[in-house]
Amino acid sequence: MAKQDRCPICDVPVKAENILRHLDANHPRHPQAASVREDLRADAKYAPRRDVAQGFRPRPWHAAVAASVALLVLAAIFVPPFLDPYRDFGPESCTVDADTIYHIHPSLRILIQGTPYPIPASIGNQPGCMNPLHTHAGSDPSTGIVQIHVESPIIRDFKLGDFFLVWGAILTPTQVLGYADDGTNRVTMAVSGAPSTAFGSLPLQDGQLVEIAYGPAA
Repeated sequence: MAKQDRCPICDVPVKAENILRHLDANHPRHPQAASVREDLRADAKYAPRRDVAQGFRPRPWHAAVAASVALLVLAAIFVPPFLDPYRDFGPESCTVDADTIYHIHPSLRILIQGTPYPIPASIGNQPGCMNPLHTHAGSDPSTGIVQIHVESPIIRDFKLGDFFLVWGAILTPTQVLGYADDGTNRVTMAVSGAPSTAFGSLPLQDGQLVEIAYGPAA
């Protein structure tokens, strides 16, 4: 049992560690209170106990707050995919200019045996339906580069494979269009000059140049 002391002002028995609290609660305006507090604070005996186990007392509303936070976290993780209008993305997915908040321009070049493959204009851009992934002009005849337009009402990762899906063309680690690895030739890919094996899973980013080549195996 804690040792009892006595209040220097009212002389009632008080536990030593509780005297300062007693003074604050019962004698806040007593003329001697200020000097008594200074003397007591200088003595470690009268320091209020800091018991971690007793310092936090759960309240009924704590559980409600914790449950609300947990629900918000779960909602942030699981709800967005269901709000994604393109969770079932495909060639028939449509958007309109007025809804666009996400607009980037990656570029694509396909080389077959060193020769640029002509990528057509208006991929995914048909009357009455502009796909979020589309082209306007075809590939430049001199460079073989085409600009892909990514225009979406939401910010999301579109993949290179999504563009090929809209185009109706094949892209796998071993085949591009109608050209497949045959032991003599193989498919390779580079992104802005760096070799890549992502192929269809590559996230499209603004300003990147994706180069897919089919030619002699190294």
